[in-house]
Amino acid sequence: MKFSINKNTLLKKLQLLSKAIPSRSTLPIISSALFTTKGNQLSMRATDLEISINIKCDITGGGEGCIAIPLGKLLEITSVMPESDIDFNVSDIGKMNISCNSGRYTIMGQSSEEFPSEQAIENSQTLQISSKELKDIINNTSYAASKDDLKPVLQGVLFQIQNDGIVSVATDGHRLVKLEKKKLHSLDYTGDVVVPIKFLSLLTTQLTGDGEVSMLIGDNHIQVQLKDVTITTRIIKDPYPDYEGVIPKNNTKTLVINKDSFTEAIKRVSIFSNKSSRQVALELSENSLTITTEDPENITTGKETLDCEYDGEPMTIGYNALYLKEVLQHQDSDEIKIMLNSPLNAGLFLPMDQNNNDNKTTLLMPIRLND
Repeated sequence: MKFSINKNTLLKKLQLLSKAIPSRSTLPIISSALFTTKGNQLSMRATDLEISINIKCDITGGGEGCIAIPLGKLLEITSVMPESDIDFNVSDIGKMNISCNSGRYTIMGQSSEEFPSEQAIENSQTLQISSKELKDIINNTSYAASKDDLKPVLQGVLFQIQNDGIVSVATDGHRLVKLEKKKLHSLDYTGDVVVPIKFLSLLTTQLTGDGEVSMLIGDNHIQVQLKDVTITTRIIKDPYPDYEGVIPKNNTKTLVINKDSFTEAIKRVSIFSNKSSRQVALELSENSLTITTEDPENITTGKETLDCEYDGEPMTIGYNALYLKEVLQHQDSDEIKIMLNSPLNAGLFLPMDQNNNDNKTTLLMPIRLND
């Protein structure tokens, strides 16, 4: 098995492949990528057993062969090679000889038979959606998904796909985003599916332009094919919690405030908050909002007052500053409306200028203020 490929072409492909390699694993073979040559085409596949990335590219002087190569080492040497073609030659015992203008190097490969087989998409249906809309869904929801391995179902985004649009939901138990998109055309698949956040984050880096994306949704897997890259993931099969039940219906106190000035004030005041709780207090009165924090351990305090419109009883409510800042940064309007009930109930964050076909609701749980 031997072939030649341009250094920059290979480097871009290896950088993408590395996103599927787990940082640690009990199965050493999956720290490698499977290289398969057939004629003048090279296919490279990497997987962490949940997600797999398959990339095809053109090579010169290729024969037929298949071997698993440690990806970390290959990426490291490729990134520091001079710009030129790189020649690869694999011996009968699986040693990969790499040569270029600067020198010669060897890496020991492993048998392709040990590498996990490709994930099969069974009983698949196609969901056709525009790249722009899919990217917008991912950007608006993925930040709110959980990073806790003990809550696997919350490490995904719920897609509820109907004939006239898509409802997407993400939550980590502290905040929740529900994004409704109506009048999305060319929807063939209908049903509910929970898609892992790692797959969506990877997909959003590959979505360019305004074209259409075809997602193959099977019983256990989802696959997206983009030019020379195919990304496949396992679907999260656990039932998603009843999110509608936690969205409050009786928040009648309304706060309207400029998003940017609120966000910047939170950034400044939170510098002086306790590093573990990140607690800030919002003191609301008729036309002013006072943001305060204190950290008795380090003897620091912060306080700022902003103009706002508020139509409820005076109230003080506490939030985690990091969560609050992220929620504010993901609102797409200059002014935002915050619907409140009491210091112990979740607040609803709504952009002031939503269009009729996009309806976004964000929920943020308060934290109990220290007396």
